[in-house]
Amino acid sequence: MDSLVRDCEKLSKHQTAAMNKTLGSLEATIRALELAHTEPGSLASAQRQCKQTQDAVSEQLKDLCTNVAKYGKHVERSFKLDLGVVAESRAFENKQAELGQSIMLHFLRSGDFDLARSFITEDRSVVAEDSAWERFEAMNALAEQIRTHVLEPALEWALANRTELEALGLGLEFTLHRLRFLQLVEGGASVEALGYAREWFPHANTGSERLDEITHLMGVFMYARRLGTSPYAALFGERRWADGAHEFAAAFCAVQGLAAASPLAVSVAAGARALAVVSKVSSILRERRVEWSQQDELAVEVPLPDDMRFHSVFACPVSKEQASRDNPPMALPCGHVICKASLDKLARGVRPGAVASGRFKCPYCPGMATVGDAERVHF
Repeated sequence: MDSLVRDCEKLSKHQTAAMNKTLGSLEATIRALELAHTEPGSLASAQRQCKQTQDAVSEQLKDLCTNVAKYGKHVERSFKLDLGVVAESRAFENKQAELGQSIMLHFLRSGDFDLARSFITEDRSVVAEDSAWERFEAMNALAEQIRTHVLEPALEWALANRTELEALGLGLEFTLHRLRFLQLVEGGASVEALGYAREWFPHANTGSERLDEITHLMGVFMYARRLGTSPYAALFGERRWADGAHEFAAAFCAVQGLAAASPLAVSVAAGARALAVVSKVSSILRERRVEWSQQDELAVEVPLPDDMRFHSVFACPVSKEQASRDNPPMALPCGHVICKASLDKLARGVRPGAVASGRFKCPYCPGMATVGDAERVHF
């Protein structure tokens, strides 16, 4: 995907350069024709200029079409996936109700209430409680008001749920106060903005990082008359309202005991990232006539961004495999941790250092242990 983005940027730059050359040639032709209109003697020169422009534009267009065609082939090669090799028809056996419920909740979180009603009408196994509808309707209404620069209702909700937000370590209240502060500064009400900051920012000062941010915000008054060209210009972009609405929705769900992001959306995004890798590995295994023997695990590790990591991951230092429910991490008396499969192999004498009595040496220190000495570790 990264190579596609880079090639697309190169193609865009090439297109821009070709367009500038074409416009330059056309302007030169227009000037030559205007001169020929006033000075008939320069008609031959204008004719040559027209021919040169025609040849130049044709050559540039031909070159651009060639590059576009090459990029199109690159896209086709990058996305030429046989989804049949990674499809698993048994993945959702006896889970249709859970899948339907996830889809319905995703529609509610996204504010697509009409779509959710239609889905429930078509799938009778999906049930939506009235309380869920009311909560998500309230959440989306408040988030939409933030997008339209109306902050008071969201601020009232944040103040009413301050205890829960602080317990979860969420800084929504400060985010909303910062939006209101910037809104006042942008509107030219610097005095009112300063009073607002003095009144509300102390309540949100929960750490040194927040204090540094507040201190930084106070410097905006020096550039109040030229915000667009100031070092604070990025803070006044229109995107801040969408980001604020997104943070509000995530905090609202967290207070309700729900995941900050839609589980269905996260699952689809993670699956999309893994699709190319899994498809390639599946093709290789099929060519070698080898089957992946581990159930509920992928044959390769798929790198995911930090915002898609929700659980601690332990990789066994002996086998280099990730721990799982069937292969949990086990702590030896000496304090070193390995996976259960590696522990069993050591106890059976598979690795050097094991002894017939079932006692074995820790792979990382001189300590001796048995399987019974090891304790399961929960991260």
